[in-house]
Amino acid sequence: MRTAKYVAIASAIFAAYQIILPVYAFMPDIRERAVHLSFAFVLIFLGGNMRQRRQWIADLALTAAGIFLCMYAFFNYDGIMGQYGIPTGTSQVVMAFLLIALILEAARRAVRPALPLIALAALLYALLGHLIPGYFGHPPYTLSTLGGMFYLTTGGIWGQLLGVSANTIAIFVFLGSFIVHSGGGAGFMKISLRLAGRYVGGPAKVAVISSALFGSVSGSASANVASTGVFTIPMMKRLGYRPEFAAAVEAVASTGGQIMPPIMGAGAFVMAELIEIPYLRIAAGASLPAILYFFAAWAGVHFYSMREGFRGIPREDLPGWKETLKASGFFLVPFTVLIYLMVRGRTPQYAAFWALLSTLPLMFLNENWKPDVHNALGKLKQAVINGARQAAFIASICACAQIIIATIAFTGIGVKASSSLLAFSENSLFLALVLAGITSTVLGMEVPTTAAYTVAVVVAGPVLIEAGLPPLAAHMFVFYLAILSAVTPPVCGAVFIAAGMADANWVKTAFTALKLSFAIFILPFYFAYSPSLLIFDSPAETVAHFLKTALALLALSSGFMGYLRSRLSTFVRMLLVAAGIMILSPVSWVWGTGAAAGFLLYLRDGRREAGRVA
Repeated sequence: MRTAKYVAIASAIFAAYQIILPVYAFMPDIRERAVHLSFAFVLIFLGGNMRQRRQWIADLALTAAGIFLCMYAFFNYDGIMGQYGIPTGTSQVVMAFLLIALILEAARRAVRPALPLIALAALLYALLGHLIPGYFGHPPYTLSTLGGMFYLTTGGIWGQLLGVSANTIAIFVFLGSFIVHSGGGAGFMKISLRLAGRYVGGPAKVAVISSALFGSVSGSASANVASTGVFTIPMMKRLGYRPEFAAAVEAVASTGGQIMPPIMGAGAFVMAELIEIPYLRIAAGASLPAILYFFAAWAGVHFYSMREGFRGIPREDLPGWKETLKASGFFLVPFTVLIYLMVRGRTPQYAAFWALLSTLPLMFLNENWKPDVHNALGKLKQAVINGARQAAFIASICACAQIIIATIAFTGIGVKASSSLLAFSENSLFLALVLAGITSTVLGMEVPTTAAYTVAVVVAGPVLIEAGLPPLAAHMFVFYLAILSAVTPPVCGAVFIAAGMADANWVKTAFTALKLSFAIFILPFYFAYSPSLLIFDSPAETVAHFLKTALALLALSSGFMGYLRSRLSTFVRMLLVAAGIMILSPVSWVWGTGAAAGFLLYLRDGRREAGRVA
């Protein structure tokens, strides 16, 4: 590729900038974000496969324009701060809308076009909303006013979301890439095989564990499927699993990577900024729901495998403990550094910086921890290029979402929409949750999780907090519902990718994925009513709610998969599903009845199985 060398150089400079900046090289907000966005333009516009000369020239022009507009804001920072959002002439207005156009095009190339289209709709509302009669109209705004707001203030393009991308998300993206390419990716697979491979449904359980581990650093359902699915899907198919089930397991487990700390699809960092709660507190609060989600997926795999008679991987095909521990060290070392420093009260950026540095010596070792200088530079180059590419994509997404958020705030449509939702819900928490859930899910259907969560929470967050939810529970509710589209038709991106890799029917795959991932529909509503799963004010109450939820998920999974201790009739399956729903109730006698019913069904199924064997 003609520009490959230049893209690699830009990636290396971008990596150095993003790794050092948040820890040792502070800058004013606009300058920091302008450099961040300019690198994103370079990597997105020049990083594609440009085979035609005409396309190469066009992309080079887009790159040059993006760099110029960002550097104008960088070098004229002092003057811009003195303008208070008022353009000095037509040129600044033109530059503002040209930069918006470049951001929309970069976001279109980085992700599906839905996000730029929503941003374009927001811009049209800002320009033409004064023509809308009634409550949802607004005063007329000139191009000069809008251009000044977007380009010359930190309430526009250079706002908080792009700041989170530049100051926090990027360094964690590079950390994840360095962990994977230094040997952590292979470590994830081997520890998963060692822990789960020999049990019933071993290959599928390996997919659940490996995707949880890989997702904890990648934070992307699609990247997770593409990375771990290459190994787990053929392994499951080879041992007899239907292609649709193999693809569904990988899609469901990979989707969970977005709710698994520490990265959580970048949502944890945005959430920490929006509600001003320490990042470590966000990650800790997200841990129990994430564990419950993967527990439900694990239970579904177990019941299905028991029903179909699948067993584990032969012991001789499993890695030994010595080999496993060696491979696991490649991700345990940086994880230990990261957690230790954050527990000691260091900032997430500082902890990520030193965790990333701890992966550098590992680049020079092979899987047996012996010197391997020959492949070190190759692994380092791949880590830098992949990390820079992902960080650039996230920057474009954040910049595009920032346009939407700025428009919502500037026009007042967010406050109006929140007030309307509050009035419609009539102080009913359940109705407010349903409306907020619909808003988040619809946005998440075509918009990346971080952007969908950020836009949805601007409207739905105040409604849920007004209805009585703690801020963390309100934001986590919206975040969970925003990622549903990865496994929910008609979009279900993770399902499409996994089904393609497994050569499976995507409709059947999606149906199976829904049965495995049902917890992600239930958990947001449950922790909305029982925030102790997120907020550990009372350890005893947290443990009680955790065990109660696990029991409910177990009953529901058994009912959905049609197996408990033997195959279940349709009637018994319905009873188990009903029992699981009852266990989730906050009313003592209701959940007690559900638990008792589930236990009696378990005993009955055991006696039935014993009689059948006899």
